[in-house]
Amino acid sequence: MAPKMARLLKELDRPAKNRAQLYRRISQGIRRLESDGLVTVSGEYAKRRVKITEKGKKVMEQIEFGECVIPEPAFWDGKWRVLIFDVSERRRRTRNQLRRLLDGAGFVRIQDSVWVYPYPCDEFISLVRAHLKSGIGEMRIFTAEALESDKALREHFRLQTLS
Repeated sequence: MAPKMARLLKELDRPAKNRAQLYRRISQGIRRLESDGLVTVSGEYAKRRVKITEKGKKVMEQIEFGECVIPEPAFWDGKWRVLIFDVSERRRRTRNQLRRLLDGAGFVRIQDSVWVYPYPCDEFISLVRAHLKSGIGEMRIFTAEALESDKALREHFRLQTLS
């Protein structure tokens, strides 16, 4: 059995409410990738086929070689994007590759498995998850209004300090 199959089957065995939430997240992710032109979707809901486009292949190559650049908005919204991950020792190569990808994209390491970035990066994280065949259980991202002692981070990213 494929390594992720057991986890997927476990998710499907949960109560219907949780399953519906899982399906909704998957659908939202697919729609976001489709609207960005990274995948095409064909077929009816139950028999949908998702195919990566040439643009999607190029983005995946950029991610693989650490060349992906996350677009920076004109103004910082004052929120930090904090990524935490817990990749098992059995997947050490994946964990190390994830660290290289985050470093290459401009994230700053706070702890071994806690990284921070000041701009929205949901699409980048979705693509990295897909590339590394990793799930939400291994990588979680959240938005924080403030971080304790973030002066060094603000200087690193050249962000204006709040008065």
